[in-house]
Amino acid sequence: MIMGVGHLAVGGRRCHRGAVMLLRPAPPITRERTTPAAPAVVHDLLVDVGSWPLWSPHVVRTEPASGRVRPGWRGRVKPWFGPATTMEVTEVLPEGGMRWRTRALGHELRYAQLVSAAPGGGSRVVFTATVHGPVGPLVQRLAAPLSGYGQQRRLERLVLLAERSAA
Repeated sequence: MIMGVGHLAVGGRRCHRGAVMLLRPAPPITRERTTPAAPAVVHDLLVDVGSWPLWSPHVVRTEPASGRVRPGWRGRVKPWFGPATTMEVTEVLPEGGMRWRTRALGHELRYAQLVSAAPGGGSRVVFTATVHGPVGPLVQRLAAPLSGYGQQRRLERLVLLAERSAA
């Protein structure tokens, strides 16, 4: 709703159009990697809770500490940089990875860690993150550089672990 020249109402508050631009949908934070490891090997590492600290360096602790996730699985994940949050797995694809979500500060982080067969053999692994909530697009834009870097590190470690497991 237009409140005046150059201003729009967002959440009952007036703000400048530039601020509204920051609240438009942001592109997903996405990184991908290919590996000669088979999709089943990568998938097993993605859904095995006990392997998460091996390929996801920010994970300090998980509760439960072992087992395989399935749709509806809920657990606590403690990163080194902040408080533990509850993670809920929303989908597990057969040999295709998983989707999950967590909530913090009134926002929901939706994450996809997907694997598929790569042309010519091996796997294509794609990590995607989106933030949903009152200022989700802004948070997503601000977090994109660091989150993308973290995704790339996790992908590199996951691929290395998958290749060693397959050997």
